[in-house]
Amino acid sequence: MARQMLKPYSFLLYFLSIIAFFFIGLTYAGIVEAGKNQGLAGGAIVVGYGVMATAIGLIIALVVANKATRKTIFNLNIILALCIVAFYAYYHIKYLERQKGKVQDRQETEQPKKQTAPNTIASAEAKSIAMLFRNDKKAQSKSKMGLGLFSPNMLENKTLFFYGNLNLEKPITEHTPTDSITFKRSKYGSFNIATAPPYLVPEHLKLDYDILYFKVVSVSQDFLEIVVNSKTQQTAYVNKQAGEFQFWQAFLLSVNSVEFAKPDIQNIYIKPLSNSGMVNQPYSFMKPLKVKQSWMHVHLLNDAFKTVGKGWIKWQDHEKLLITYNLLI
Repeated sequence: MARQMLKPYSFLLYFLSIIAFFFIGLTYAGIVEAGKNQGLAGGAIVVGYGVMATAIGLIIALVVANKATRKTIFNLNIILALCIVAFYAYYHIKYLERQKGKVQDRQETEQPKKQTAPNTIASAEAKSIAMLFRNDKKAQSKSKMGLGLFSPNMLENKTLFFYGNLNLEKPITEHTPTDSITFKRSKYGSFNIATAPPYLVPEHLKLDYDILYFKVVSVSQDFLEIVVNSKTQQTAYVNKQAGEFQFWQAFLLSVNSVEFAKPDIQNIYIKPLSNSGMVNQPYSFMKPLKVKQSWMHVHLLNDAFKTVGKGWIKWQDHEKLLITYNLLI
């Protein structure tokens, strides 16, 4: 039987065993998720399983060629050939599915279902948006305050997609954008809006300082509902991971200073109680230090930004801001 190991049909057995067992090794690695969360080493680990299985298959083929009859080897060659065809078909179908998924993802990323407005529309809105920013103190305390503010990550995401008609039981990958804003770098390194829908009027926009904020009115697992037009209160949904969302408490601690919306009737208190004593120290600015429910602990600063006192102020009441804030000096 030893001479049978050198017959052509035995060499065919070796060859088919190498290929079939390599596929078996790859399949086993996929079942046990051998390369999962292994980074760049994941591919090498999976191939390693294939190589080990190949060695085992070759050893088995050598033993079979030495012990089995000629008819058995012929039958094994047929079985191995059919297995190889089946493995090839399976992996080829998986490859085509991955390629189709990549094409769909690229199409969703590069172009939403509804085309964004051209840059001329964004430019036409520029004057009204700029006016909104200059006069935003008047608007800050008039509309409902919502939950906080959202700022898109323009550095990592050149496009901010808007969504509508959500099914909150489905992941964000199964939703199609309805509109978007695209960003571009200026020659000075700051960001500009390249294209935007005609209704866009954010809460704050001053891109020479990379300032772009939208008011947030609801939060879900994957989405934020933001006000895309602060005049009409029109809303849309964005991916929660597309930027930074801050509740009002955290956001107000990051601003430059705050002011009373109605300074004639609002007061600074020694304690966070409306019946406590009042602070009568003259000041120019209030710097937020701590937020406790509806109260805010502030430092009182003079024109030279030196602390001249401290106290507590009421900053919100029944979904209304009682203060205005300054993002810049």
